[in-house]
Amino acid sequence: MINIIKSVLFDCGYEDVVQTEIEFEKLKYKIDIFKNEYIGSQVFIVLQTLESQLVSLSSIKDFIIEIANFFRESEIYLPDMDKNTSLVYCVKNDINSEKLDVLKVKIEDDPFYFKKYVFSYSEAEADELKKLCKQRKQTPNELIQTYILDTNNFSRFKKNASNEKLYRLVSELLIKIPVIPIKFKTQGQIKSVPDFLQEIQKCNNDEVGKLDRIIQTLCDSERNLEQPELIDRILEDWGFASVEDENE
Repeated sequence: MINIIKSVLFDCGYEDVVQTEIEFEKLKYKIDIFKNEYIGSQVFIVLQTLESQLVSLSSIKDFIIEIANFFRESEIYLPDMDKNTSLVYCVKNDINSEKLDVLKVKIEDDPFYFKKYVFSYSEAEADELKKLCKQRKQTPNELIQTYILDTNNFSRFKKNASNEKLYRLVSELLIKIPVIPIKFKTQGQIKSVPDFLQEIQKCNNDEVGKLDRIIQTLCDSERNLEQPELIDRILEDWGFASVEDENE
């Protein structure tokens, strides 16, 4: 899965500047640090872990402090990165623990150090995604673009999410790595999220309000919204018809 995430971040203008391991409670964790090529203070830290390792930690808070200290002591660190760094837990499911969902909320709601995201996946889901990319001859970024906005895929997912695990995986990637560009087609025009963000200084008050609503929607997602509702809400926040509405 880390190769899929790398591909996505590379396409979004990030470079993998640090590949290392940290040790915590006698276990080693692989870490990749990605820095935006154009805005050097924007950083993603991707931590790879097994579900069984994460749920068995004695202190999530101390683990985050360990990661933060390592990051601030690294050669690439700049003070401006503090408010622009996101930590993504890339969690491979191996025990299907009921504790994971509770832990996700606890980690993502913690306001200290980084903006944090917990992305979980199974080996079968990752293999299916790689297989589909190969079949369609698309990069992961391209596949996310087409797959997430396919109204048939969304309808099947909304009717029975447990049978549409690939859609769940793709939508999770979109939510947990919020720099992925999604192009919404409306009135014959294509509008991409990154282009919008790069021109934020030129935005009028209405557009700034849209961005604020999207950020709030993402912040509230774990507590208040199921995944199909979250996708609809993001589309509505941008001012576009929801996927379900377009399918009617």
